[in-house]
Amino acid sequence: MSKEWFKRVYVCTKPYMLMIFLQTSYAVNGLVIKSALNKGLNHYTFSVYRNAFAALFFGPFAFFLERKIRPKMTISIFLKIMLVGLLGPVIDLNLLYAGMKFTTTTFAAAMRNIVPVITFVMAVIFRYS
Repeated sequence: MSKEWFKRVYVCTKPYMLMIFLQTSYAVNGLVIKSALNKGLNHYTFSVYRNAFAALFFGPFAFFLERKIRPKMTISIFLKIMLVGLLGPVIDLNLLYAGMKFTTTTFAAAMRNIVPVITFVMAVIFRYS
């Protein structure tokens, strides 16, 4: 078996290995969060910490890498960003963690998979699709 064969197999299987890694990390994340919630962690506190660390980590990348290509900040754009920021990560995470606190991890993971379906149904209702 040559080096090229291993390289070709690696290149062909890389997306599958990354997807397996991603799904495994989601499962481990769910188990750790469920364990912390069972020990008394408030789901609102966890959501605030998660969003704060994400903003601190990704904020500098967004500022330096996209500062020349982003549009001019107007009141309309700012309000849209605030609305999407509120509806996306804040409400989504709070509902997910509240659901995990009161149900099993398996049920919460299964319900998380129907988000694309609900998004599609809403797009059809509002005639975006």
